[in-house]
Amino acid sequence: MSVTDRVSSALEQRMARARGLLAAPARTARTTVVIGRLLAAAFVVCFLTGLYSHLLQEPLPGMRFPTWPELYAVTQGLHVAVGIAIFPLLLGKLWTVFPRLLLWPPIGSAVEVLERASIALLVSSALLEPVIGLVNTYQWYPWPFPFRQTHYALAWVIVGSIALHVAVKLPTIVRYWRRGSAAHDRSVTDDDVTDDERSATDG
Repeated sequence: MSVTDRVSSALEQRMARARGLLAAPARTARTTVVIGRLLAAAFVVCFLTGLYSHLLQEPLPGMRFPTWPELYAVTQGLHVAVGIAIFPLLLGKLWTVFPRLLLWPPIGSAVEVLERASIALLVSSALLEPVIGLVNTYQWYPWPFPFRQTHYALAWVIVGSIALHVAVKLPTIVRYWRRGSAAHDRSVTDDDVTDDERSATDG
């Protein structure tokens, strides 16, 4: 066995043991799907209410919206409230899928490279968007970029990334959507590891 193979084998076993140490009853594919659909719904609500605010300020040619103060107060209150709720949902989702970072090898094909790149874009933009939105509620702008334009652009990046992520993960989402779905208590990595890895994790 070559040095590369020995190193890879050792890393594979260590990663499997680390996943075993991180195993928790709540870290299941079912939990990930449940939190994920709540998180996606929250982002969609924030996107639609934010889009309404943006188009009121910069309407497209020929576009007219009701300008009732009460309606604007409701939509923007909802935008802020749901935006704050995104923080625990996002952290919860990241907590459930964290063991997937310890899969070895981390990349198995060119498709997985693209998938992980899209997830990295989604996670980074999803973390940045609510943070700058929350800071904006205090009317504090410690960054050099314009808030409104950046917040608006990031919203489109997030919605597009969510659509791509849902399309890629749709078979898993369908499998674990319902409470009584088969094997709903499986670990988030069970569908992606081999029998040998499972044995190493259990040991």
